[in-house]
Amino acid sequence: MQLNANKRDSLGKASRKLRHQGLLPAVLYGHHTKAFNLQLDAREFGRVFARVGRTSLIDLVIDDGRPHKVLVKEIQHSPRWHHVVHVDFHQVSLREKLQVEVPVTVSGLPAPVDAGDADVLHVLHNLKVECLPTDIPDVVDVDISGLKEIDEGIRVGDLRLPPGVSVVDDPEEMVVKLTARRDMVAELAAEEAAEGQAEEPAEAGEEEAAEEHSAEGAE
Repeated sequence: MQLNANKRDSLGKASRKLRHQGLLPAVLYGHHTKAFNLQLDAREFGRVFARVGRTSLIDLVIDDGRPHKVLVKEIQHSPRWHHVVHVDFHQVSLREKLQVEVPVTVSGLPAPVDAGDADVLHVLHNLKVECLPTDIPDVVDVDISGLKEIDEGIRVGDLRLPPGVSVVDDPEEMVVKLTARRDMVAELAAEEAAEGQAEEPAEAGEEEAAEEHSAEGAE
């Protein structure tokens, strides 16, 4: 995907004027690149980002020059209106590995979930990997159809990644696991509470009988 931009010198309050004109302030930095400020069409950025996200390369063309291979590094949103107000682009080298976070998705239907006995607890939503920019996976999909028991799960070290992609996160970190269904846990807790209440009168009756027996013995 290609995205057009222009260099800008104005900073501070001028950024607000740019946004009113439908332009988006941005900055480019990274591999052998001196950081400099940019402006680009906000709608064009929205269309491109909707397709590439943070894991696909963008050809950033500045002032109609040669394209820069970049990733979207950071996006700032308005705390009030939630629209994008600033973007950081990171220029990369196609020959050097980098570390990026990739979304984790879950697929498959384990038997305990299908039977209504378990819920799926998705613990890790982003996985940090290391690879060449051209090898960055769009997502890491975790197939959980093979899980058969409650409390069984899949850890980072169990994941199968594409060739050339390695994991940075702790291999023992849990990605997804099966847990007892919430309403079942609530039912068990209610049953235990009811059993505890039923035992209290019986214990009280036993104490009274013991007291009566002691009194008779004293007489």
